This record gives sequence, C-alpha cells and structure tokens, in this order.
Amino acid sequence: MEITNEQVIYIDNLLEENGIKYWDVRIELLDHVVSELENTTNNVSFKTAVWDVFKKLGWKENFNGSSFEKLLKQHNDNYAKKVSLKFKKYIKNSFSKSSISLGSIFFIYSIYYVAQYKELLKYLAFTFLGITLVFIGYIISRKATYKSLHLNHVSNVSLFAISLFGFIISIADGLFDVNIFKQPILVSLIFGLTIIYTTLGFIFYLKEYQKTELIYKKLKTL
Repeated sequence: MEITNEQVIYIDNLLEENGIKYWDVRIELLDHVVSELENTTNNVSFKTAVWDVFKKLGWKENFNGSSFEKLLKQHNDNYAKKVSLKFKKYIKNSFSKSSISLGSIFFIYSIYYVAQYKELLKYLAFTFLGITLVFIGYIISRKATYKSLHLNHVSNVSLFAISLFGFIISIADGLFDVNIFKQPILVSLIFGLTIIYTTLGFIFYLKEYQKTELIYKKLKTL
C-alpha cells in the first residue's frame, strides 16, 4: 500500500487523539505504522488498515475513549532506562576528569568552612534555592513547549539530587532528631554533593535539551 503525505498527517493526528501526546513517541510509532501499511497486502481500505495496525500495537477502547496504555508504559519504561544509563555515564565521565574531581573536593571543603558561619551558610542555601527554582521554572516551560518524553525523564534525573537532599533532611530530622545544618561535616558532604550533582544535572539537561530542540525544529520544517 502506497502512503501519501496527507495520510501520514492523518495517522499522526490519530495517534495524538488516542493518547500519544509526546511527539518523540509519536515519531517512533508513526514510522512503525507507515512501514506496516506499506508492507500490507490485504485488500482493505486505508482507514481499516490503520486501525488493524493500531490494534496490533495494543490500541484498546476504555471508559475514557481509547488509548495505547500498555504501549505508553513500555515506552515510558524504555525512555527512563535509557536516560538513567546515559546520565550515569555522564556523571562517571565528569568525575573521571581531574578538574571536576579535584574541584569537587575543594568545593566540599569550602562548604565545610562556610558551615562554621550560620549566616553565610544561610546565604549560600538561599542562593542555591533561588537558582534551582529558576531552572525548575525553565524546565516546566520547556515541557509545555516540546512535550517530549525524553526531556521529561532528563528533567527527572537532573533534579534527583535535590529530591534526595530533601528526603535525607526529613529522615535525619524526623527519625534521628538531627539538624544537618548544625553539623559542619554532614552539611559539607550532603549539601556540597547535592550542589555538585545538581549543577552537573543542569548541564546534562541543557545538553539534552539542545539536541531535542534541534530534532524538533528539523521535524517542523518537513
């Protein structure tokens, strides 16, 4: 079966209407559907053939209309795994550089020095919080613009250190009645590593965002 550009657009819109909101996932599925249709030898109409392929992919009707629930979960899990492995490799490569590893040690020692002065530590904490909030706002705006599953998972791993930091503080205070910010050694290690990992996470996100934006813009010109 020969597929026209108008039919490709029709399939893309149909995928979006049936729950495939992320454009990067739609591109993968669109390629698969078109390939299936081009190889079909059944003497059926185009629309019938499309729905036959959709059903093979796991399309089902439900109370909300219809969706590719299992397929979306599979893609979500695959993206999460790929991004996680890529981020771990990025972190490993970053710390393998002497400039970053030595710089991190010096930075943690600096935090230990700052922790001796409550007002200075508070200033550093609020500065870091302000920068982090700005970056989170930037991520949210990009999510709304690009609706990319890949970028969603990139943002999750980029901000993981901050989430972990909050969790550690809660556990230390709730279970052990320990205020980390009153312990110079603990605050230098935990707060210092959080800032380092979050900074690397920011850089990782920006690199992945630039790649995603480039692909997105190319697709929009087709």
